[in-house]
Amino acid sequence: MSKSDITSKEDIRTFVNAFYKSMTSDDLVGHIFLDVMHVDWDHHLPKMYDFWEMLLLDGHSYKGAPMQPHLLVNQIVPLTKAHFEHWISLFTNTIDSLFEGPKAEEAKTKAFNIAQTWAYKFDYMNKLDK
Repeated sequence: MSKSDITSKEDIRTFVNAFYKSMTSDDLVGHIFLDVMHVDWDHHLPKMYDFWEMLLLDGHSYKGAPMQPHLLVNQIVPLTKAHFEHWISLFTNTIDSLFEGPKAEEAKTKAFNIAQTWAYKFDYMNKLDK
């Protein structure tokens, strides 16, 4: 059975929910969401729907500065290249398990670029703090 591509906000909700479910049960990153930051999912997930809708479907609902909350996390648990590599692995596996097509590929590419950029930035910041 072939999979469909990402075409709607509902598709985005589907992959964001699946992705964060895999993140929270993950040994490397799950504790950051649950035990360190005590993420309010009712608040966080709609922001992520809007973020990915903006990136993939030209949505205009996202309001935020995604780096800021991650800077707060980094003060408590230094975010490393391994965290971002793992994040992109979970993200890619989630997309591949649910969708295929140009938008699915675009989602993976954008996520990869975010992970690479942020891994570099956090590595640089964490080295400055030493």
